[in-house]
Amino acid sequence: MALLAPSPFTDISPPDSPKARAAVLWKIPTSAWSPRCHPLVVSVTEEVNQYFLTRWNWPSERSKKVFIAADFSRVTCLYFPLSRNDRIVLACKLLAVLFLVDDELEEMSLEEGKAYNDSLIATSKGEIPVDGKLQQSNSKDDSHATLASRPAQVILQDIWQGMREHDYELANSVLEPTFTFMRAQTDKERLNMKGLGNYLKYRERDVGKAYVILCLYISSASESALVKQLEHNCSRQISIVNDIYSYEKEYKASLEMNTEGAVLCSAVSIFSEEAGMAIEASKRVLWGMVREWEMIHDSLVMEALETENVDETVLRNYVKGLEYQMSGNELWSKTTPRYHKVDM
Repeated sequence: MALLAPSPFTDISPPDSPKARAAVLWKIPTSAWSPRCHPLVVSVTEEVNQYFLTRWNWPSERSKKVFIAADFSRVTCLYFPLSRNDRIVLACKLLAVLFLVDDELEEMSLEEGKAYNDSLIATSKGEIPVDGKLQQSNSKDDSHATLASRPAQVILQDIWQGMREHDYELANSVLEPTFTFMRAQTDKERLNMKGLGNYLKYRERDVGKAYVILCLYISSASESALVKQLEHNCSRQISIVNDIYSYEKEYKASLEMNTEGAVLCSAVSIFSEEAGMAIEASKRVLWGMVREWEMIHDSLVMEALETENVDETVLRNYVKGLEYQMSGNELWSKTTPRYHKVDM
């Protein structure tokens, strides 16, 4: 069955927008959870924004405004409201640079993106020396390249160095999950994704792995099978919420960019094709699945707490952290201009 193409971008509305509610008498099912934000969000946001404004190679003033409006530090503070104060800044920087690199990959072929990500992975391992100067070179000689020509390498080197200074072993343990996430971004599987189940497995390596990366850095968790089930469930919920809210952005990019990196790969379009439903109808069904995954989370938490020989305090803190990730992601996805059409 051919993919049911949505109407033009300007006619697509977020599922909870006034336009969507006027079209059908429907509202997003209410969640039983409430998000919470880290108390240092304001100061951390200011610090991280300034960090990237002076280090990234911005093509225009508008691109800087788009970055500020996306509010990446806020989403990290929503994911990890209970994080230690000395770690939240580095976590914000890591998530922000992964978002920025993701935008760069949209403009590349998968082969180009893989080569770029491989260079970032090598930089993270310390295998490629990086020039950390902050001024832009006017020289045409590549040997004089500075931060302006390769900001992601310099920023990642700085972030990993900062993490290692806090906890060397912990920082190194986060490396491989980061690489798994980066490799998933340029996996050729995304060009011809079939089946919602296969897609969710792919997304667990993609967006799901990104949050587990930060969770490893932010807190401690058990390696039990039940905790792994909770993490898998969390990944599914976050992935689908992201897909629902980011669909318009991703669809528009697939129309405007003739690159493999911008190929539409979304649960919304996959479900629409498989179920024979329109895009907005598919979103409504997926919202029901989101709330079911939240109830599954609560059920798994109760089961995990009844397990023998478990540190209840550590486990409660960790699973509450997963809940905050999911509820915080939904709040940010609902409100960030990154996923909604705005005039800058």
